Amino acid sequence: MSDYSDHQVECIVKLGGRAITHKERHETANTEAIQSAGALFSDTGIGKFIAVHGAGSFGHFEAKKYGVATGYRNSDGLTSPVKQVQMGLCKTRLSVTKLNHLLVSEFVQQGIPAVGMSPFNSYITNSKDSFKHADLDVLSQSIDEGYLPVLHGDAVLDQATGCSILGGDPLIEKLCCHFKPKRVVFLTDVNGIYDRPPDQQGANHIPQITVNQDGHIATTLATSMSGHDVTGGIMGKIDCACRIVKHSKGRTKVFIGKLESTYSKDLVRNGISKPEMMTEICYQ
Repeated sequence: MSDYSDHQVECIVKLGGRAITHKERHETANTEAIQSAGALFSDTGIGKFIAVHGAGSFGHFEAKKYGVATGYRNSDGLTSPVKQVQMGLCKTRLSVTKLNHLLVSEFVQQGIPAVGMSPFNSYITNSKDSFKHADLDVLSQSIDEGYLPVLHGDAVLDQATGCSILGGDPLIEKLCCHFKPKRVVFLTDVNGIYDRPPDQQGANHIPQITVNQDGHIATTLATSMSGHDVTGGIMGKIDCACRIVKHSKGRTKVFIGKLESTYSKDLVRNGISKPEMMTEICYQ
């Protein structure tokens, strides 16, 4: 197992697609939320941070329409028209990189030395769920030189299926294995995790989710997900968070909270948590 006694980055921050875009309106950014995201990293002297953002209303529609997540071949041969899926990958990437450009532009305007980085250039998956290749040299050097890398969920090449979707959450899981951050903060549009969708009557906030040594959790959750979301929604996020905590044996702290809140900056910068307003994923 990786040695987590030497943390190579302070924090990896996930800016949820639902928080930084209006997810039900195609390619519509939430400008105020993006400005709030920039404020997380301003005046930091930047320190060693990595930002990863979801796609939200950028990319998900295209990926679903063209079947990018499943690719165009399997062990028996072609499963979909190659050109159609390839064009879907290109359109998906055009869309998600638009959002990346919007975030990086705002960060730079706020005086943050942010650089956009696309996983397509560095990652090749194998049957979607595992990695065939990951080149982290440029990312590592960028952090060492004092830049804030801003990555995103992306459409990537896949050895088995031709192409696939690499969501921001599994990307963070991979980054944790390499950089061993002190903490990972997932920032969404609500105050952490609830026992059912938070807009439902009777929804109760869950301040802590405990992961046991085999990676299971005892908390019962009922969640909802947008029909065009190809990355797993909130349950995918929780599963990813649990694996990070399990793999690090709790050495990497994991929190889920709200981007546009009074506590998000302290949480990202200093690890100061407010259990009544966020959710911590803990190792038992």
